[in-house]
Amino acid sequence: MHKAQQALTLLTGIAIGASLPYHSAQAALDGKVVPAQTLATSPLLADHLIELGRKSDISIVFPSKLLAGKLAPKITTGHHKLPTLEALSQLLAGSGLTYKIINDQVIAITELRASNKPAEAPPVNYYLEEIAVVGQQVTGSRIRNSNLLGASPVDVISQPELAGSGAQSLGEFLKFIPTVAGNSTSTAVSNGGDGTATVTLRGLPANNTLVLLNGQRTAYAGLAGDAIDLNSIPPAAVERIEILKDGASALYGSDAIAGVVNIIMRQSFDGFQLEQFYGETSRADLETSTTNVLWGHKSTSGSIMLAGSHYQQQGINSRDRSVSASADNRPLGGTDLRSSATPDGRYQLSDGVYTLRDGSDGSTPADFRAATNEDLFNYSRFTSAVSPSTRTSLYSSGRLELNHSLTGFFDASYTATSATITLAPTPLFTDFEREPLPISATQPYNPFGEPVEDLRKRLLEMGNRDQINKAQSYRLNWGLDGDTDTLHWRLNQFWSRTDASVDYTNLVSGQQLQNALADECNATPDCVPLNLFGPTGSITPEMAHYIRASSKITGHSQLLGANLVMDTAVSDLPAGQLLAAGGVEIRREDTRRQPFGTEDFLIGGGETSETQGARSIVEMFAEAQIPLIKDASWAKSLDVEVAARSSYYSDFGTASTPKIGLLYQPAAGILLRGTASKGFRAPSLNELHKGGKTTQSFLDDPCADPQNVGVLPGCSQQSDPTRTQYLTVFGGSQELKPERSTNRTLGVVWTPPRLPGLYTNLDFFWIEQKNVVDASAQYIIDQNAENGAFSDRVNRNTDGELESINASFLNIGQRSLSGIDLALRYQQLLQDGVVTYSVNAAHLRNFKDQLTPGTPAEDIAGTFSDEASEGNGSLPKWKANAGLNWKQHGLDLHYTLNFISKLEENIPKSANTRFIKSWVTHDIQLSYVLPVQKGLTITLGADNLLDAPAPFAASAFNDSMDARTHDLKGRYWYGRVSLSL
Repeated sequence: MHKAQQALTLLTGIAIGASLPYHSAQAALDGKVVPAQTLATSPLLADHLIELGRKSDISIVFPSKLLAGKLAPKITTGHHKLPTLEALSQLLAGSGLTYKIINDQVIAITELRASNKPAEAPPVNYYLEEIAVVGQQVTGSRIRNSNLLGASPVDVISQPELAGSGAQSLGEFLKFIPTVAGNSTSTAVSNGGDGTATVTLRGLPANNTLVLLNGQRTAYAGLAGDAIDLNSIPPAAVERIEILKDGASALYGSDAIAGVVNIIMRQSFDGFQLEQFYGETSRADLETSTTNVLWGHKSTSGSIMLAGSHYQQQGINSRDRSVSASADNRPLGGTDLRSSATPDGRYQLSDGVYTLRDGSDGSTPADFRAATNEDLFNYSRFTSAVSPSTRTSLYSSGRLELNHSLTGFFDASYTATSATITLAPTPLFTDFEREPLPISATQPYNPFGEPVEDLRKRLLEMGNRDQINKAQSYRLNWGLDGDTDTLHWRLNQFWSRTDASVDYTNLVSGQQLQNALADECNATPDCVPLNLFGPTGSITPEMAHYIRASSKITGHSQLLGANLVMDTAVSDLPAGQLLAAGGVEIRREDTRRQPFGTEDFLIGGGETSETQGARSIVEMFAEAQIPLIKDASWAKSLDVEVAARSSYYSDFGTASTPKIGLLYQPAAGILLRGTASKGFRAPSLNELHKGGKTTQSFLDDPCADPQNVGVLPGCSQQSDPTRTQYLTVFGGSQELKPERSTNRTLGVVWTPPRLPGLYTNLDFFWIEQKNVVDASAQYIIDQNAENGAFSDRVNRNTDGELESINASFLNIGQRSLSGIDLALRYQQLLQDGVVTYSVNAAHLRNFKDQLTPGTPAEDIAGTFSDEASEGNGSLPKWKANAGLNWKQHGLDLHYTLNFISKLEENIPKSANTRFIKSWVTHDIQLSYVLPVQKGLTITLGADNLLDAPAPFAASAFNDSMDARTHDLKGRYWYGRVSLSL
């Protein structure tokens, strides 16, 4: 078979969610695509067309095949450089063929009719956005022109799909992707959140998913984070998102255990586009406004593009939704999680526990009565559920052709984000703070005549605490792209940095509080004695001013590096070309987190010490795609993919990670594929160097359950059952080992030739992970209660009460998980339109968590355990969405159904379990291109059209629901106006 015919035959396949099957492209052209025999009789012409498709930023649809590429917008014909369309016209002259413009990225080769003139080739009047670029690297391979159907499963989400969702942030959009589960963060996570948004594939932590920007690493979140903040990336400048659902350490290095999310930004645009979005819930909150501006210019020598975006979203208060209005969950089937730090106070005396009587001023013992388990505080009346946030983004990219084989390129961005989290007024636990705060018998306001060591009070007079997170992200990537007849190479230099800060307001100064509660306060200059025994209002403005404190933490994460990647066709084998790639990368990472005011100890928030660390990394990799068999009696094709990477880290040493993949096509329309690989994750700089962070963690003390007292070795006496928060200190450890993993996949892809437009795939995956790094205070106190372990980390007082837990990072155990990914997509061509049906689903068969070697592994698939208790979050056994997209005559209709299966959870303060209900939502969007104004599009949409409430979760610390998986907002209306010129 001739080389050109072989190339055409090899370039088949699609990627779910992104590309249009070749037969649908044929149908879109009314059956006018050139028969294969026509090109077979002109192999030289086919060679030139293949090269043109490879060296242009348009896609060329061949008969029965899809060929796409992205290089310079000109090719060399003889000694002259010509624009793509002119080159096409010359190549096709006299061949009986012409071209037809599908859109600005896709051109089809068609039969020439007498009336056809290439220069006047009209575009079809609907946008086939599903045709994807296959001539460049696809995530999961460093080799260009790789088949979209590689050995590893890849989902590709196009920009129109992002726009069709109505999502105004990437975190909001990815939240409903079936493979996303677990503890991703967002502004919907209030208490315990930090204003960032992350993605967690397969339910593994965010630092197990590698996020790339234009195929390159970028700096983590600024406060010594170990994952990228998705809020720093504006959706309007995104061209597509590629999700590799397989381990990829052999190709990309550390962190790619659960998979890779590669966010590809727009590289070129011609014209001007202005877009305005506004939305709000049916309860008139969560008002969201986004303004996007896009300008670009393309010429025969290069392109330049500028994009700007401003996003502003108001919040939702916990009290404004029925499921989150109260921390007392007993009416919903849970337990009472209200706080024992109440405005009326809770006082442990020698003869019992007391609280203030209604209407009393607290000046005499008679003003107090015995406290009950109903004397608790509903903090949900004060907290934010979804944080108000803003984002301003600038993005630019450009390309300049230096000569016919060398192109310079760059992309740069700046993003500023801000989010404000509102927390209830500071709770005071005098016996359980970092330093004890006893109140002597002679303190001016103590009415009891005896010392009070355990006082719990909510300081309403101090006002709500605000946590204000701000970040600025800077990114610059530039380099050279070279292409010769035998070798393609790309040299990148990249730099990125995130500067972040968090301000805490209305905290309490521990030192000032000690002074205000001491006998000698009147002898201390400017000291104001504090009344903690009266009703709300007894703390005067002067008292509040004396103990009020604030805290500020600043930090940065920075990445500087360079890489060189080369790929080439090594040789022609009987079954096709042997393709290979290789490269080297050098990086320098550094981070710092600096708290201010550490000379004081703060109550209500803040940190006690800094985090600072840096390291250097040198990596080399190689990859090959080897065709073994072609057109045999028992196989249409058989190909092998191999890759390996060697990494050196200055802070722990070396790691080597191999990978092998197999592609077997027994017959037309059927593809079997599988991979096996090793992976690793280097401990992050935060895990290695984190300073002491002190917080009141939401934990469950086993010794508070009377059934465990005297039964469990670590529970000799019962602790207070009304407590839900415990002083916890988190920190890093430089003794950590890298996490290691083994990944395997096995799948089948079916694209039946007799049913054009249908694509289905079924992929199984298995992940085994060891040396898991974690910092679980809940695990530590559970093990201490059950067998006396970690006695050096768990501090109890003489009454059996937990005073503090030291939860520095450990390599604590192993994980193994397996599941199935399923996708079905069908496209049907209409007269002047197209309709697409799709189903995507992920099934988590098991998720076995072994916390320490030698202990039994627990299967937690299908369960929920809150991240606030160091749990793995929601791990639904099934997560799916189904969609319909109908385009015709300027109308564009999107409908999506989202499904999350039920989850089992432990009810706090009990030995019982319950199920969180399954959740189904319906989203709809309708766009219309106005015929009276070219380029003007009006969009109306609704998320959660039927207003399905977020399902109640008894063990959720935030708002009695899992904001990382479900959505509190309810029905959400929005509109968008877009003008393109």
